[in-house]
Amino acid sequence: MQKQQTRNQAVLTVMLVNDGSGKAAALKQALAAAGVRVVAEVEANLHLADVLAAARPDVVLIDSDAPSRDMLEQVCVMGDQHGQPVVMFTGDDNRDTIRAALQAGVAAYVVGEVESSRIQALLEVAIARHQIEQSRRAELADAQRQLADRKLVEKAKGLLMQMKGLDEPTAYKQLRERAMKQQKKLVEVAQEIISLAEWLQN
Repeated sequence: MQKQQTRNQAVLTVMLVNDGSGKAAALKQALAAAGVRVVAEVEANLHLADVLAAARPDVVLIDSDAPSRDMLEQVCVMGDQHGQPVVMFTGDDNRDTIRAALQAGVAAYVVGEVESSRIQALLEVAIARHQIEQSRRAELADAQRQLADRKLVEKAKGLLMQMKGLDEPTAYKQLRERAMKQQKKLVEVAQEIISLAEWLQN
């Protein structure tokens, strides 16, 4: 309970990206009133990732009247490289633009003015949503990696059965014994056997 209270009381930090429309000043005032600290402010350009790496904010907040394709691509790159959630404040309520922004990795797409009393909660929700999405991606990547490893082991086992005339349990046992002897992962030994078989075939 104490940890939760500490998290809620912590000051959120944001990197503010604006498109030069003149609304950044008003947004900064709203953020200050909400108790959110702006640790960096930049124009929309091709160096956002470098600034983000140096500032290390909790959230990237983009203020744009109509987010461009280039900006959305930068959002995607930043999300992949640095992992901070991205919140976009905009006046563009076009469905295609909203869909493109969400597909690029925006955690929250906010149209119109937002009261300062709502900003803290909005950013907290964006952070939580981003963490859930990151966790799901990690779980999916881990499941895909495990499936790929199993396929390699099965292929190597089949090659041993074919080349040495072994039954399946014996082929698997030899794979495990070789892995233990060489202090390697089972999938690493399987990949070595597959590579060797491919080399011999060529």
